[in-house]
Amino acid sequence: MASLIAVTNITPTTAGVPVSTATADQVEVAQLVTESEVAPTQSNSDLSIPELIAIHSKEQGVDVKLAQAIAFCESTNRQFIDDNMTPLRGLHNPLDVGIFQINEKYHLEKSQELGFDIYTITGNIDYALWLLKNGGSRHWNWSRPCWSQKINPVA
Repeated sequence: MASLIAVTNITPTTAGVPVSTATADQVEVAQLVTESEVAPTQSNSDLSIPELIAIHSKEQGVDVKLAQAIAFCESTNRQFIDDNMTPLRGLHNPLDVGIFQINEKYHLEKSQELGFDIYTITGNIDYALWLLKNGGSRHWNWSRPCWSQKINPVA
């Protein structure tokens, strides 16, 4: 089964070839990604990244749909590159890491102080949820055109 994935002008580093483009205010790249390209989790290979985000979001009192939309737009729900060991890095900024593209320059020290390892699936999710709970979505303003459409689709 395949899924059509639309991302904004901050195209995450995923496998696939762009199949269409649109204006800057719209979705710019669409990629076809198969189910096999969604990385299993470290702690429980039976749960997908979106399922883990839902569980952790509910536990931490964070909006599930918002967290899932941000993760999808930032990384297409991927923590690692194809080897399932090397953390995914941002295409436009290699300091951005993992599912939520947590920026090392601004967040590595704080994440470590709080006990989160942003290089792991659970640590990346939990630190991102901490950011959402304590600072809102402002940390992901660059991808807002993508995730805002996912949580508030145009009729």
